[in-house]
Amino acid sequence: MKNNPFAAVFRTAFYEDVLQGSLYIPTHNTEYPARVKSFMRQLNRFIATAGEQPIMYPKYAFKEHKLFEYALFLRGYMRDSQNILGNLQQKYAVDKDLIALFNASSEYVVACNGKIGDKRTFDNAVRYKVWKANIADGLSSATYTPVENEIDAKRRHLFLFMPFRIKCNERTLQKWVADNMRKSLDSSLFKQDVDLYVVHYPIQKSRSSNITSVLKTLRFNDSFYETEDVDFVKKHWLSFVAKKIELNEQNKVVAAKPLSIQELADNFRNITIFSYCAGTANAHRCLNVLHDVTRQIYGEDTAKYALQNVFVNSYGFLPVRDNLRYSGVHFYTNALDDDNRREPFVNLNSHELYEKTKVKNEQTPARLSLLPDKRNYILALKMPEKLAFMQDGEIKELQDSEFGHNLTNVNTPNLYDEDNFAHNVFKAILTNSSMGKRGADVLQMPSQTTLNNLMTHSLIQAKLQRL
Repeated sequence: MKNNPFAAVFRTAFYEDVLQGSLYIPTHNTEYPARVKSFMRQLNRFIATAGEQPIMYPKYAFKEHKLFEYALFLRGYMRDSQNILGNLQQKYAVDKDLIALFNASSEYVVACNGKIGDKRTFDNAVRYKVWKANIADGLSSATYTPVENEIDAKRRHLFLFMPFRIKCNERTLQKWVADNMRKSLDSSLFKQDVDLYVVHYPIQKSRSSNITSVLKTLRFNDSFYETEDVDFVKKHWLSFVAKKIELNEQNKVVAAKPLSIQELADNFRNITIFSYCAGTANAHRCLNVLHDVTRQIYGEDTAKYALQNVFVNSYGFLPVRDNLRYSGVHFYTNALDDDNRREPFVNLNSHELYEKTKVKNEQTPARLSLLPDKRNYILALKMPEKLAFMQDGEIKELQDSEFGHNLTNVNTPNLYDEDNFAHNVFKAILTNSSMGKRGADVLQMPSQTTLNNLMTHSLIQAKLQRL
């Protein structure tokens, strides 16, 4: 795509992080492995198409481990380019050439397996890892059981679609979930009445592969899904749709015993999701699969009706379309002085929607917007100047290098904030939706809410913006 601003970002980063300090040999073409040539061909294609000069890399004798790290950090270069985030358009996020570049990056790091630097290996064919959590004694000591079977459609469930790629062991998962969810799941509801599941990629899945899927989700949001999304639904969610479902290799339903329409809707009401950052794109694709299977059995109208009962709470990733099939509340945090402190990933994916919905008023700690489907809300929260929290018996202050993208902004009380509206409203909506509430009922605050929080919440609802 012409004029894509990230071409200049990637080109500058390449000279600074790969070529700097390397020997320059003007008349010599250095011979690099085929994997390097393939990746560089796609990088130069993206750069040249956008109107930048291609990189004359064969004239340099650079260390390949630098290129390896560069390929892994492409999304980081985009995140850190704060000076251009204010001028983005949606088309840059769904640029087919950008998608092709991330795909090439993904293929390159796999081709480097065991050959470069610290010998990291990647496998882009790995599937989601799904765990059932037991948090009877709190998240910090929760136990996790791997799940391979269908999940009981008659119980209420909260699925955490998390973006992190971690080692598949209980100890690592315990730490990551505790750090990411903190005080937002300390209601007794999640110890008794709602089953908690964690969905994530194993560490072998490369970041570039995941970002390629995210960008494709933004571009082809209505129908796109990956093999791993189909695999997840086939293993865990078919019991919500019908009995005795059989799918062929093309994911077409060849046999099923349908439920009543009301039972189908009730089952889907038992699916509540919390997704963070790229985890929201993962959840969206899985719900595309769920819709596809449901549509084949019941028809489009019934599938549409039933899917509205699924509820998605997200943080740091705005809706990919105006009319979502599911319902939800989508949170993010922005600084009022966001000329220099823009929430990076929300801007990268959805800059125009960010500008329409962000908090702008010093007197208002949040701004509520309603999407055209009238079932999905965006709740922008004002980023605090300082945030401190308790961890392992110590007071720690958040070093927020991502300008509001950190989940700590909502997952735990801020010791510098007496009202803690952001945390309280996030926890209330997450709890309400997990209980099966839908529509405006998810916005209710609990009876013990402070007067200041109630007044703030009423003010924000009164100023609801209809998009």
